[in-house]
Amino acid sequence: MYCLKLKYQVKKMNDFFMIQDCITLETVMAFKVKDIEFNKLKEIIYHGIDETTDSSENKLGKQLLEKDPTLFISYEKQKSRDLLNLVRSYTEFFTPYFISTEAIVEYLIFAEKIIDTGKIFNIQVLLEDKFPNVQEFLEKSPFVQTVYDDKPQDNIDLLIGTQKKIAEMNPVESFSKYVLALSCQEKSLEIGPLINTTKFEIPKFSIEGEQNAAIMHHEELLICFFLERILFIQLFNLYNKMRQNEFFPTRNKVCINRMNLQGYSEAVTLYPKYFVEFVV
Repeated sequence: MYCLKLKYQVKKMNDFFMIQDCITLETVMAFKVKDIEFNKLKEIIYHGIDETTDSSENKLGKQLLEKDPTLFISYEKQKSRDLLNLVRSYTEFFTPYFISTEAIVEYLIFAEKIIDTGKIFNIQVLLEDKFPNVQEFLEKSPFVQTVYDDKPQDNIDLLIGTQKKIAEMNPVESFSKYVLALSCQEKSLEIGPLINTTKFEIPKFSIEGEQNAAIMHHEELLICFFLERILFIQLFNLYNKMRQNEFFPTRNKVCINRMNLQGYSEAVTLYPKYFVEFVV
């Protein structure tokens, strides 16, 4: 099935539908039609024009493909199509927040390469079976391959673990350059910090509070919402390319109050590795 290329987005202005280049903001195609549901047309153009379907929106999609096939691309692998669906959603949402045109271009080149090859990222998961729904979510993610071995593995892009497991790793950098802590405390759910283990020491964690709390099903689903976005930004190298990303847990952790569900960011002190204290 043919899909609109990642750099193009479908927009609506009054009665006109447009296909716009998200880099130059140039309108490459515009058309006015009646009795067409915009969101349904958008879904078809983004995720696949079916040659056998006769809906009005699908027929229009086929006409657009015939008019300018250079705007579209076909992926044979289901894995690539699944990746495109996820990447497309985030790309459209994040586009207004890129800091520059160069940042968008760099991201699109990287993302398209990931989609073309069907590449997935290797995530080592050491959650002590405390987050079964999070583990299931990661296993179903189109851009993640989960690894559960508790020994260092080759080619790990990121490690996700409980605070206890991360604190026990020695040396932690032998597992992964990046580690992300997940924790269920008595009063809060905590995601982060995301630590570059080649630059920073592992901070002191509240391991006792983690051991005495049990997470509920719906709380795990809430964590999954935050976790997918954090993983996407990290693995697709978006952190330094966007504005308004203060929530990203590099020197802080995302916390959710378990009672009132209020979210907040809590700073975490990270000490650089090989820190030398001089006494005068």
